[in-house]
Amino acid sequence: MRMRVEYEIEFEDGGVRISSGDSVAYIPSGSRTFMPDGIRRRIFDAVFAQIANEIATGIEEQDAGNIEQKSLSIIDSIIPRDMDNPMRHIVIRAVHAAGDFSIAQLIRYSAGFFPSMVQRLGEGCTVLCDSEMVRAGIYEPRVLENNRAVCLLNDAETREMAQREGITRSAAGIRIGLRRYRDTVVVIGNAPTALQEAMRIIKEEGGYDTPVIGIPVGFVNASRVKQELISSGIDYITVIGNRGGSPIAASIVNSFGRFLR
Repeated sequence: MRMRVEYEIEFEDGGVRISSGDSVAYIPSGSRTFMPDGIRRRIFDAVFAQIANEIATGIEEQDAGNIEQKSLSIIDSIIPRDMDNPMRHIVIRAVHAAGDFSIAQLIRYSAGFFPSMVQRLGEGCTVLCDSEMVRAGIYEPRVLENNRAVCLLNDAETREMAQREGITRSAAGIRIGLRRYRDTVVVIGNAPTALQEAMRIIKEEGGYDTPVIGIPVGFVNASRVKQELISSGIDYITVIGNRGGSPIAASIVNSFGRFLR
């Protein structure tokens, strides 16, 4: 199959920006005479994501019952196999939720994240969510068999704490939830303030062995808070930068159903 992919090249004071669709690679000034491996990789990632998206978009499925499985099969055939197994399955589900292959290059996770999640979900725990959209998106039967998804965003106690402490309801809900349920998995798909509060409670109050799915979305504090999560020492998975969201966060929880007995 042959495909034509169009690119835009913009020259800026600090370097060159190459974009194709939603994928962007940036080459700083000073890289004109050579191209470091890191820059080569970023350009490859941008091109790969665009081509993969184009290929997947052109495939049709008439049977509605097979659409999800067909989508996952397409992603599985395109995502590189030089990736940690079984985390590759989690990445595939995240790409499916995002509808964009470029998410695969933005995912970061700690070495202990997968075993920590399997242990917690296998033993049974509270899956503490920052938004109702995340909670509603957790539907995998094998996950919900021994675990309960909870969101305290709209509880009266949460509203009272948020007003009294001058914090967001998202942060208040996570604070109350972590203090109420010690056996938790924290899932953040919306609010950077909720992720920041989760990290603070886990580190400052102690006694937690809590994996964190930290994927808030937005242009205000989201990228910075996710970088703090990466260096926090907490077992985590995140999507670096401004991207993320509740569907991706929920899909990561659902993906663990495959690994639960």
